Amino acid sequence: MLNSLNLSDKTYDELLAEAVAQIPLYSAEWTNFNVSDPGITLLQNLTAFQLLQQEAINDVPEETRRKLLKLVGYTARENRAATVLVQAPERGGPILPEGHQLWSGAIPFETTGTVALNPWGLAAVYAGGSGGERDVTRLLDPATETVAYPFGREPEPGNSLICVLSGVPEMGEPLRLWFQVAEEELRTPFTDETEIPAFSRVRWQYWTEGGWQDAEAQDETMGFLRSGCVTLRLEGELPAEWTEAPVQGCALRCLLETADYDRTPRLQALAVHLFPMEQRETRVRCCVCPGDEKAELRGRLPLIGNLLVFCREEADGPYFLYRQAPAAGVQGRFYRVEEDFEGVTLWFDPAFGHVPCEAADAVRAVCYDEEMIHHRLLGPVYGYDKQVIQLDLVADVLPESLLVAVETKNRDGEAEYRFVAPGEKGPGDFAYHLRSREAQLVIDEPGGGGCQLLLAGCAVTQGSRGNLRHCTTLEQRGGYDGTEVEARYFCPAPGRGGVSYESAEELRLRFSAGMRQVSVAVRTEDYEVLVRQTPGLCIHKVKAVAIGGKNLVKIAVKPYTEEELPKLTPEYLRQLREFLEPRRMLTTRFELCQPRYVPVGVTATLSIRGMASHAREEAERLLRSLLDHVNGPQDFGGWVRFNELYQALSALPFVEAVDALNLYPESRDAVLIGSDIRLEDDSLCCPGTIRLTIREQGR
Repeated sequence: MLNSLNLSDKTYDELLAEAVAQIPLYSAEWTNFNVSDPGITLLQNLTAFQLLQQEAINDVPEETRRKLLKLVGYTARENRAATVLVQAPERGGPILPEGHQLWSGAIPFETTGTVALNPWGLAAVYAGGSGGERDVTRLLDPATETVAYPFGREPEPGNSLICVLSGVPEMGEPLRLWFQVAEEELRTPFTDETEIPAFSRVRWQYWTEGGWQDAEAQDETMGFLRSGCVTLRLEGELPAEWTEAPVQGCALRCLLETADYDRTPRLQALAVHLFPMEQRETRVRCCVCPGDEKAELRGRLPLIGNLLVFCREEADGPYFLYRQAPAAGVQGRFYRVEEDFEGVTLWFDPAFGHVPCEAADAVRAVCYDEEMIHHRLLGPVYGYDKQVIQLDLVADVLPESLLVAVETKNRDGEAEYRFVAPGEKGPGDFAYHLRSREAQLVIDEPGGGGCQLLLAGCAVTQGSRGNLRHCTTLEQRGGYDGTEVEARYFCPAPGRGGVSYESAEELRLRFSAGMRQVSVAVRTEDYEVLVRQTPGLCIHKVKAVAIGGKNLVKIAVKPYTEEELPKLTPEYLRQLREFLEPRRMLTTRFELCQPRYVPVGVTATLSIRGMASHAREEAERLLRSLLDHVNGPQDFGGWVRFNELYQALSALPFVEAVDALNLYPESRDAVLIGSDIRLEDDSLCCPGTIRLTIREQGR
């Protein structure tokens, strides 16, 4: 079933014909095969029943397929909103309320909180080392194609990257910087934060009157090993002006404390003063406030004015619906409302006779957009199994955003409300789950039935479509019809984290692909795949060889570092052992081998046409390229073929003839067989001594 095996794709007529054809095999007396024969009639009925059975078995419900796949550890992905970092204008801007929308085409993004666009940015960037500070401010230009070394070409402890700000950021507020790292595709992606290679340790600081002071930092780059966001909080002494460079101002510093990099980090771009936005469109929002004389509702939806206010008058008690007071001096469950440019404020006056209790969640104000206010009533819960309730006007709902208010009646006939999220228990053990793509509620436990459901929270997303490419632009739209572009905001980083709902068939395909992935090393090829999957390392070449009779696998590994003939460092060896050890067969041992480099020498005599002044250089460059298995596409082991070098030299446009050619290994790690060289399984060829004799025709 998991592989979508169709039990039979034959039609009714084909099945019946097969059954009739088999009658003589079982009975020689049955000779009447006409439709009037009672036996044929029974056979027709049985064939029809067989066809119905096969269709029922083939048509396995999606929910059943999901449960079967869950038994083997595969759970379908739900909708998840993407997050994108947006750069504030250096000149500053207005305060963006929570839920403020920016657009990328038809894809909306919302602020996750109130954003104050204070006027500051980045004035200059310096890479500091033993030779002084080098200006690398070109990193601020997103169109630049050059790279900069944040800690110099040879990183040493004490080197630093210094960012000079054009203003003063708010103390205690998150300060976000995005670093785009060059050549990060050479490094295996990090899969577990506990498996980070210890290539460096950095400290983030800011300049004060008393010198450099440490800042609280969350560094996704791990010392510029990969692109990511660095989030700082300045707490303690106030920032002061740093005056030790041509450009002066408040300064941030990334100080390198230890350095054992496999590859020197390079940066392509840098952006600061960023704030996050989520790819979502909130249609209904539930604002939770503590019980007090007032409740402040900030954001876009409260300003629309479509409010339903629920208050709890006893701790852990039910909620009651409050209404806006029609006039002064009335008695009942009422509130007063005031508006400002940031949102609305609800006032609860004891003179009305009812006020919220002092609980942290005593007030729930549900805000609707202009359409959803008319579709807030979801209908009754009748009490039968698996009742489905359809949400109107929405699809691809974010599961964490959904909330319903369950309305029941108390003994006095008053309506009471309790708020229930998917998977939670409500009154009478009421429970439900969400089909997020179809926007359907499936009632798992009706709780006795008879209750009414009210939509109290709902946001939709476009999932993986929100994972925008870096260097895109978001638009703020307005005008009388909502289409006029009022401002544009730059996004230096790609969108991340967006996931689209996964159907049962998509989940099955992921399961099938997962079954083909290597998780345990059985064959030598499995060891090679696992070495390339080791998190955080730059692996260029790998070759595993089984040693017969010893239950031993020898693995030669060449790292992708900047050394001419790189070796495995102790950190690489540790990471590889820790990753391979739990994945090997218990009866099999493995041994990590350093790559051996075999220089191959060449002597050749070439006859050339005319006056080729650069013939020697061109021929030597070609030979070095062909013999460079270290950086070339060739794997460990293999051969250095005489014929390949001969043909390549002969194909040079200025070569008339190759009069002589001789190859020889310059170490004992290779064997000369005839005119060819056979390399050992852990060896790579590199250019050795090349001696060329050039003969010009006519001389």
